[in-house]
Amino acid sequence: MTYDVCIVGAGMVGSAAAKWLCKLQRETKVCLIGSQEPTKKEWEDGRREVFASHYDEGRVTRELDADYTWGLLGQRSIERYREIEQESGIKFYKEVGCAFIDTKGNQRMQNYKETAGKLGVRHEIFNCQSFQAKFPYLRVNHDSECVWTAERAGHISPRKLVAAQQKIASSLGCHVIHEVVTSITDVTSQDGETVVRVLSENGREIFAKRVLLCTGAFTNFHSILPGDRKIDFNMCRTFVVKVELSEQDAIKMLDMPSILLDNKDCYVLPPIKYPDGKYYLKLGLWFSLDNQFSDLHGAAEWFRSHGRNFGTSDTIAVLRELIPGIRPISLTTDCCIASVTPTGQLYCDMLASRLGVLIGMNGLGAKCSNEIGRMGASMISKGSWNYDLNPDMFKVQYRKNSPKSLLTGKL
Repeated sequence: MTYDVCIVGAGMVGSAAAKWLCKLQRETKVCLIGSQEPTKKEWEDGRREVFASHYDEGRVTRELDADYTWGLLGQRSIERYREIEQESGIKFYKEVGCAFIDTKGNQRMQNYKETAGKLGVRHEIFNCQSFQAKFPYLRVNHDSECVWTAERAGHISPRKLVAAQQKIASSLGCHVIHEVVTSITDVTSQDGETVVRVLSENGREIFAKRVLLCTGAFTNFHSILPGDRKIDFNMCRTFVVKVELSEQDAIKMLDMPSILLDNKDCYVLPPIKYPDGKYYLKLGLWFSLDNQFSDLHGAAEWFRSHGRNFGTSDTIAVLRELIPGIRPISLTTDCCIASVTPTGQLYCDMLASRLGVLIGMNGLGAKCSNEIGRMGASMISKGSWNYDLNPDMFKVQYRKNSPKSLLTGKL
């Protein structure tokens, strides 16, 4: 069988794109192929090479962003969260609000306020004293300012969001295959038509009229791009510490919002109950362009390390400053990789007539993934741009040493 569209990469963006393809064109034959979350054995045996960034229960979500486009994509995604929950029967969103904290007068705070005005986001402005009056167990610097949004903001479970999107896609006829793709090439079908051949690491062949790559940080590895070209983005380490709290302490912080501490280059999520039945408060560091990977082995080793060698002293110091009364029971580290583009925007573009790409989330993809999936699905179903934003913002850039002549447009 030849699919109309094969989506490669079954994370948050790819799963959303698969669902939207099935919704937008009900007769379209859609295939979604990508690896599942690793088993304990796969984490330990060292053979697994490709990973995703949704193996977790908590990510910040909010309409508001310092960048208008990311704010708009977030707004459009959040508008449909409850619809996704209802269709799938899987709950993944907690509306606990979000606080953006930085030094008063900082340009980033001004950007938040401007985006709020453009998008019509209801918000309040707090100084240090009024913020601490609202959340007595939290402490911020005396020169801090807070932009607070109570609605359409909080946190999501990326793991459950992926499950929800795939469940809806499957119910609409999408064929989900849990394998890793290692090569993509043009071939001629028995009917004499040029189609795309997708080959998995297990030797499975999939044929499709068009392919959409939602392969994240691993896009430049294996043989899935035309010729020898490489897409221009940085693979940056991201690192988190999960602080186990007692149920009693977690309940005391039931009203805690998600927090972006821009003056500390980190974010904090309120206590969340994880599958092991324990409550964890999560602190994540913003990615650094100084921490990058250039090969598949290094990227895979970083995922397998769970960030254990990165150190926790700085993050715990930030937490104790923010929450003076915190009483950790244990600490767990984790990590993933952010795909950071030189434009600051995601890539959504046709690389050739039958191959599209939807990558480069810049650490902001989780909250926006549903709408980004719709953007990519609209493009690949038509074979050209089909969304209400300027396509020039999302055009792919290639690394300068990639030979231009190798992209023929056939694939």
